[in-house]
Amino acid sequence: MTTFLGRHSEADDHLDQLRWLGHDVRVVSGGHDKESVLEAFASDLDLPEWFGRNWDALLDALRDLEGRQGVPIELVWDEARALRQADPEVYRTVVEILEQVDDERSDLNVTVVAR
Repeated sequence: MTTFLGRHSEADDHLDQLRWLGHDVRVVSGGHDKESVLEAFASDLDLPEWFGRNWDALLDALRDLEGRQGVPIELVWDEARALRQADPEVYRTVVEILEQVDDERSDLNVTVVAR
């Protein structure tokens, strides 16, 4: 299930709790357009060289994202508010991709933080 958070304290408390529980928390920071969002995912998650900087490649890379054995991954897209305001269509596309991966993988949860 994808979690949506907005307030700073709410998001910080959520992330602190996940870390305390031992989750593998991966944070992707922001982006203001399609290119910068794809670059943020590539760099912040250290995606493989084959990552093609397009929506299909993002979906494939997130499906293949590896974590520590037996430790749930919490994928956090932080600072998503700027993109939601600047380009709602691109924002919705990213959210749809994240929700799809969240639905497909039992070992991965997604949090979208719009601050």
